[in-house]
Amino acid sequence: MSEYGFYHPDRGYWQTDGEVSQDIMDGYPDGTVDVPIKPSGDHEWDGEAWAFVAPDPAQARAGMVVSPLQGILTLGETEWGKVLAYRDTASWAEKVVIDNAADWVRTSQNIAFFGYLLGYTDAQMDALFIAAAQVTA
Repeated sequence: MSEYGFYHPDRGYWQTDGEVSQDIMDGYPDGTVDVPIKPSGDHEWDGEAWAFVAPDPAQARAGMVVSPLQGILTLGETEWGKVLAYRDTASWAEKVVIDNAADWVRTSQNIAFFGYLLGYTDAQMDALFIAAAQVTA
């Protein structure tokens, strides 16, 4: 089954998973054009082609959430070992947070501290979360 893309300046993009009959096409608003399938959510129609628009790092960061297992497997033994070494000297409350986090939320203060502890830049932390989100375990 083929997919077809359509774009209208006021209504945005939509696609169908099959050929569209002329009756349906006639019901589309004036100004609707056939377009290639949208490559990703980070693309916008510029009137001629899909153009990549880099997401705002702060907005992208706000939606980054991974499981502790995904994060730990991505960090690897050496980096996670640094977190565990810190944990050995941490307060009771910090140990509870490290041991019991249900999710790692990129914008949380605890994750920011882990980044600081590991010497990671914001870009490195973002890359860690992007990689961790790909881990299936």
